[in-house]
Amino acid sequence: MPDSSWKRLSARTVSDHRILRLREDLYRFEPADVEREFVVIEAPDWVNVVALTDELDVVLIRQFRHGVGCVTLEIPGGVVDEGEEPAECALRELREETGYSAGRAEGVGVVWPNPAIQDNSCHVFLARGARRVGVPRPDPLERIEVVTTPLARIPALIREGKIRHALVIAAFGMIDMLGPARGAQR
Repeated sequence: MPDSSWKRLSARTVSDHRILRLREDLYRFEPADVEREFVVIEAPDWVNVVALTDELDVVLIRQFRHGVGCVTLEIPGGVVDEGEEPAECALRELREETGYSAGRAEGVGVVWPNPAIQDNSCHVFLARGARRVGVPRPDPLERIEVVTTPLARIPALIREGKIRHALVIAAFGMIDMLGPARGAQR
């Protein structure tokens, strides 16, 4: 729901990068009649997929992340290509990054990664019955290690700080909120 106190006066692209654009917006806050610039990161939508095997093991990946300068433990995910449905993207990213496949990806919810400065959404999916069907086919500049762990171990990995990626933790929280009737139980 828009707030009529804020009126955007202008928007200009500051820089354009391969995965995002940086935009600067000038807003007027009324009734104080104060103007201020805000920076917005324009990015395509993303997906995250919690893939579960029939044994209720979670398919995880380890990869280097430049923002924090270290290897992180996370779930498969990536950028939704133009014209691609998020569910298709979830299954594609699962296959490319891990070599696992699932019959379908069930939409669990959508989160805004950081609405204060970003304009995109992250779609969260649950893929049950994941099975290894081949070798991973990551992007040329990705080095990914695929690991599986029991779903029951995930809360401990989060508590121990071994999973620290906020969107990954949000995805597991959304799966947990489904409860036994719809969640990870088979």
